[in-house]
Amino acid sequence: MEWNLENVEIEDLLEMAAIVEQSGFDFYARLSARADELRLKNELKFLRDEEALHKAFFLEQLRKRGAVPRGSVGPALQEMLEREFIAPMDRMFASPDIKDNDKTLRFGEALEEKSIDLYAGMRPALGEPQQAALDRIIAQKQEHRRKLELIRSFSA
Repeated sequence: MEWNLENVEIEDLLEMAAIVEQSGFDFYARLSARADELRLKNELKFLRDEEALHKAFFLEQLRKRGAVPRGSVGPALQEMLEREFIAPMDRMFASPDIKDNDKTLRFGEALEEKSIDLYAGMRPALGEPQQAALDRIIAQKQEHRRKLELIRSFSA
């Protein structure tokens, strides 16, 4: 997905990224809570904990700009968040598909890919040191996607 972020204030982008990371944390927390196998549970908890670190980075960047985290964004960004992250996650957890590991892990892969696309779209709005940190988060998101693929291949 291509994110149209040209006219969005950097503070709103950082706030949105923190919300995305919180939703990722919630996703992995819910999956790990229902996982039966200890190895799978631990992998999902690891991914959950990395989402918390990512959220902390975005909130730190927000504070460095003198802004106080609000936990919300304006209507246009909220609509994007709802459409791309929140509503699909709500539908997944309400669906019988949540019990199908393959479908759930594929869904997680898609969420990671959306996050990667979002952060790539945010990159030009950040300064050089923040871009390097964001690149590390993007690389971790790519690793999350690969882990989910690997878990799915062993679960099949």
